[in-house]
Amino acid sequence: MGYLPKGGLVKLKIEGFKKDDFTGTPRTIKVLINPENFKESYAIEYSKEQPAGTQGKPQRFYKVKPGEFTLNLLLDSTGIFPKKDDSSSLISDFQSQLSSLVPFQDVDASSDTGVNDDIKSLKEMLVSKEGTIHQPEYIKISYADIEKRCKITKMDIDYKMFNPQGYPIRVEVKLTCIETISDTLEKAKIAQSSPDLTHVRTVIEGDTLPLMTYKIYGNSKYYLEVAKANNLLNFRNLIPGQKIIFPPINKTQN
Repeated sequence: MGYLPKGGLVKLKIEGFKKDDFTGTPRTIKVLINPENFKESYAIEYSKEQPAGTQGKPQRFYKVKPGEFTLNLLLDSTGIFPKKDDSSSLISDFQSQLSSLVPFQDVDASSDTGVNDDIKSLKEMLVSKEGTIHQPEYIKISYADIEKRCKITKMDIDYKMFNPQGYPIRVEVKLTCIETISDTLEKAKIAQSSPDLTHVRTVIEGDTLPLMTYKIYGNSKYYLEVAKANNLLNFRNLIPGQKIIFPPINKTQN
């Protein structure tokens, strides 16, 4: 892409995959300039139901929602960012890069299209439907020791500067993403908790019946059936070391 000088130090890599298990040969976009901003957000949901006649009871865990994060990128072809070779020291952050600017360089109006092709490539990979899967690709973003596997939910493009021919030469891009996990990997993680089998679990400190039920069935709403199968009269006060039987559940009838 135009904003990655040859021999430059790659700061961030964006890869697009057709499969949700992130296998196969990806399309790759490499970014030289450090991300200006990276923000992660995680949310935990709790059941809001309270028994009749009660008030202020502890909230019961329901599920952890997929992580969300935003990433701000700068695309720049003005020439103010110096090219680096493999022997150059790594510039640690975006602010350090700004302090090393060189005077603005005129562009060749007859041939320069700025970062126009870069924007097209980002749009094609991140927000366009891929022909064989009929949806945008699965995205892996790698930066330092950060690796995110996600789907793009929003892409904001802010055009800041243009050359005399009208092509963008400085653009800020904000990506909003949600983490994703393949069906195969998800099934592998819960293989030992199949709802079609009978399971026996030992209560540990901090366990609640809705939480244990969620781990087995993927939904805490079956805890009353589990309580009935175990003849639990007071399922809100489980005892560490206690054995709980989780029978097969027919979810289609619930």
